[in-house]
Amino acid sequence: MEIPEEFKKAIADTFYDKDIEIWTSATIKDDEGAVVGNGKLEKIDSFKGNFQFSTREYIQQEYGKEIEANAIVTCDKTVAEIGNILVYNKGDYTIKSLIVGDSHTTILVEGDDNG
Repeated sequence: MEIPEEFKKAIADTFYDKDIEIWTSATIKDDEGAVVGNGKLEKIDSFKGNFQFSTREYIQQEYGKEIEANAIVTCDKTVAEIGNILVYNKGDYTIKSLIVGDSHTTILVEGDDNG
């Protein structure tokens, strides 16, 4: 069954009220070339979505996978990929899984709320 575009727009207008950005990630090295961490490199997308913290147990039960994630983001569409960094409310979250459905995309992320 295909979801009509009007219905998708109604869902987006109702539920997608959070500003979210997607960034590529990069390895950060010091002056001597030693790896000192990972961080954001380039912003590749921004959109409105829904963000909610969740438990790993709920995510495993709901999505049937063992995914190291602590939040669920839903949106209309995105160019995000696994490993990108999702930024919401001044917090950085690593994208662990993408699930594309008929009416929306679900992004499972792991990170800390720095906001």
